[in-house]
Amino acid sequence: GFFINRDRIPPYWIWFHYISLIKYPYEAVLQNEFDNPHACFARGTQVFENTPISHLSPQLQQSFLSLLKTTSNIDITPTTCVTTGVDILQSQSVTQLNKWDCLYVTLAWGVLFRILFYISLLLGSKNKRH
Repeated sequence: GFFINRDRIPPYWIWFHYISLIKYPYEAVLQNEFDNPHACFARGTQVFENTPISHLSPQLQQSFLSLLKTTSNIDITPTTCVTTGVDILQSQSVTQLNKWDCLYVTLAWGVLFRILFYISLLLGSKNKRH
């Protein structure tokens, strides 16, 4: 449940998403890898990978792409970029903070926990020196 999209979390649990220790490093890594507007991660018939259509011949896959052109007026060729890094980030709902802000939040969590552990050692230590 840590990697569920923010858009799919019920409103009464959304606070848990923001206090998750996994959210900020995970989003920073995603942005580091996919935040390149010039990178293409799927072209043409690659959209059929891991689907039943992927087992068909390249000619049949190409005919599926040409059917898309006739039905939706979108011309997708084998070299057309259909998935960019921005598309991947939007599908994962990684749009609120940039990677550096995610890093700062992660560091702030670390400082907060150090302070809390120090306070708990001060208050809870049985070995008091006089």
